[in-house]
Amino acid sequence: MKTSEIAQEINRRKLLGESMEFIKQAFNISEEKWRSCCLKAYSINLDRARKDRKKDQEKRHVGSTSVKDILKIIELNKILGNYALLLPIFSTMTDFHRLEQLKNELPTSEKTILNHVGKLTMHPKMRVMQKLGRIEKFEYFKQFAKLIDAAVLSYYRTNFISCYFTLIPVIEGIIIRWMGFQQSEVKPEFEDVRKFFKKASLRNPNPTNILFHDVYIQICDKILNEHFYRPTTNGNAHSHFNRHVASHLLIEEEFATRQNCIRLFLLLDTMTEIYFYESGEIDPRFNLGNEETEKDLAAYYNVLLQNTEKTAEQILLGSSPLDLL
Repeated sequence: MKTSEIAQEINRRKLLGESMEFIKQAFNISEEKWRSCCLKAYSINLDRARKDRKKDQEKRHVGSTSVKDILKIIELNKILGNYALLLPIFSTMTDFHRLEQLKNELPTSEKTILNHVGKLTMHPKMRVMQKLGRIEKFEYFKQFAKLIDAAVLSYYRTNFISCYFTLIPVIEGIIIRWMGFQQSEVKPEFEDVRKFFKKASLRNPNPTNILFHDVYIQICDKILNEHFYRPTTNGNAHSHFNRHVASHLLIEEEFATRQNCIRLFLLLDTMTEIYFYESGEIDPRFNLGNEETEKDLAAYYNVLLQNTEKTAEQILLGSSPLDLL
């Protein structure tokens, strides 16, 4: 069978609810051929989604991000990705247009961009929504919920060093479990971990909201390979946003910064969005009521309020409440 024919059959079987492993066993083909077929299946679904979105845009009373704007978001992320940044998953079109404007002023505008995406990403309400509606619910994420909460609390206490070193191994921990790693098994090869998002079509060639799934896997792949997992022999990651640098303390320059903490939370949130699309699950985040969020929200705001006093972090680490603004 031709690649396109196998790709169509993969899509047909996936719609019937068959697992990718089960579908793969039906074809006696090499790993390389299987990857090509899955990529083709993904491409077919992506093209179909673009055509459907264009038809929707022609209908009255239908509101959705246009294909043209989605392509602009991809281009924006390519530029922001050079700075290990991206358009946050919580963004409105107003935020998009603001970052579109600021990207033309890079690198001068990097600090302004970081402040903008930081306010979106680290707002207590958003962190509670992510914590209760995704992190504690989604497979591969939920076992790290306490570590992520510890990182959030450290961030709000302006202890960015603790936040960064707490969260940085969580990114890899989630990825390798997403790849099927369990404690009794051999850890996946480093190159396979680096290529995790690039191989998304092998997990699900027809995720929900494939147009934005494509947006997010592209930028996560860029950030992982050009920054987070960049081999130090290939030069420095932007702002030393690099797992290897942190794990082995390879440099004397400051890298456990507020800015790099924001980068980690951006990456984490985007990973939850990709999982949401690939799993096909209902998003629990949208079913949260005030009675479920008020306790955690109050705890976060209480920590922030403590910064009005002279905290140990301010005395010993030289941080300031203004760092969070």
